[in-house]
Amino acid sequence: MDFTCCEGRGADIFEAFANSPPYWMTNSNCSFGGQNNTNNLNSDYYDKFADYLTEVVKWYKEEQGLTFRTLEPFNEPTTGFWHEFGMNAQFCLYTEVDRIVGPQEGCTYSYLAMTEVIAKVGAYLNNKDLLNTTSVSIADEGLFEGEIISIATISTLKQILFDMAKNDGRRLWMSEWGSWSSKDMSASIILSEQILNDMRNLKPIAWSYWQVIEHAPNGTYGNDYGADFSNSTTSLDIRLSFYGFAQYTKFIRPGYQIISSDDGDTLAAQDASKKTLVLVCTNKNNASDVWNINVSKFNISSFNTYRTSNDNETLKLLPNTWIITDGILTYESPANSITTWVFNVIQ
Repeated sequence: MDFTCCEGRGADIFEAFANSPPYWMTNSNCSFGGQNNTNNLNSDYYDKFADYLTEVVKWYKEEQGLTFRTLEPFNEPTTGFWHEFGMNAQFCLYTEVDRIVGPQEGCTYSYLAMTEVIAKVGAYLNNKDLLNTTSVSIADEGLFEGEIISIATISTLKQILFDMAKNDGRRLWMSEWGSWSSKDMSASIILSEQILNDMRNLKPIAWSYWQVIEHAPNGTYGNDYGADFSNSTTSLDIRLSFYGFAQYTKFIRPGYQIISSDDGDTLAAQDASKKTLVLVCTNKNNASDVWNINVSKFNISSFNTYRTSNDNETLKLLPNTWIITDGILTYESPANSITTWVFNVIQ
């Protein structure tokens, strides 16, 4: 695979990850899943699996000039989704080809197995002189409960996970989330509320919407994508959730610092020079609402406003009709809308 096109478009962080070990390394002889949610990596192959993963990383570095910042051996290891005799089981039962190419996105591992494999992957990275540029990343879970064994609410789990990562000096990413697409703002509001909740409680250094562009037939409810891309001969079917996400990503760029806000429906961020302040405000209600935005702590010189709503607005640059009075900007937000304010700040 040639990654130069990605680098040419600005991608500068790469992670190598494995959905599953090769079928012949598994206990079930099936890369799609194992039996009864048990560990599916055969213990006889722990070393060979670690060697295989790190050899791929080494090849890309030496042959393609591509350095993976992280290597992630496990994908959704504790969700319980990956069954030999469960979902799509026919792909694991018949021919050699079926066992090799059966569709899947993860593999079940026990916590003990993951602990052993992590140590071996780290050792192989070190032995191949890769550990100074590539570290081990774990685990790309499908559920927060998989990261922490605890009886607690999801919000509490997020706070616990943040504290653990901070105390241990680890980078914490929210690496995948998906809902459904919709022809109105409903999916965008759910997406925005998820971002706001995660940034308050989990506080990741990156928030990734895995399925922002993908093939979702017919563009109906129930598909978790923002834009439907079928093939190179058809145009993108871009939905409101694509623009709802862009209300964040177009303006809060890499290197920005998330800062505190006392409003639960607002995400605030500043650039590294502190010359730009961004506020993303979500009105999740079915009625318009008046917002009094307090920016009195900042020396604002000018600002632009962008909005996505049910009123045929997609990242629309709004006419600048508002005045900041005594540090307060009063704004009437339409029902079910996301508004982004980009303020220029004088130091």
